[in-house]
Amino acid sequence: MTGKHASHGAENPGPEDRDIAGFEHNPIPHLDGNAAAGPLWEVFRFDIVAAIGRCKHCGAVRAFAEAKVYADAPGIVVRCSSCEGVLLRLVETPTQFWLDLSGLSYLQIDREG
Repeated sequence: MTGKHASHGAENPGPEDRDIAGFEHNPIPHLDGNAAAGPLWEVFRFDIVAAIGRCKHCGAVRAFAEAKVYADAPGIVVRCSSCEGVLLRLVETPTQFWLDLSGLSYLQIDREG
C-alpha cells in the first residue's frame, strides 16, 4: 500500500504480531526466559529455563532462558531471540491456564535437571 492513505508500517509487515514487539526506535522492554519460570512452573511443574526449544519460524535452537519475555500484558508472550517470532503465550485466569506453544517445533526437557 502506498500513497498518502497508507498506514504506518503497512508497506513492510514483519513477523507474526510484529505490532506488539515494538518498533526500532521505540522498543518494548523485555526480560529473558527466566522471567517466565514462575508462571510456567504452575503449568509444567519443572524448571523450563534449561529446556531447549526450536523456533518454528526461523529454526533457531536455543535454551529457553535465552528467549525474550514480554510480561506487560494480561499474560506473557515469549519470543525467539533470533527472529522475534512468538514461541509461547500464557494467560492465567482464576480457574484456567491458556497456553499456546504453536511457535515451537519442539521443547527438549532434561529429565535429570
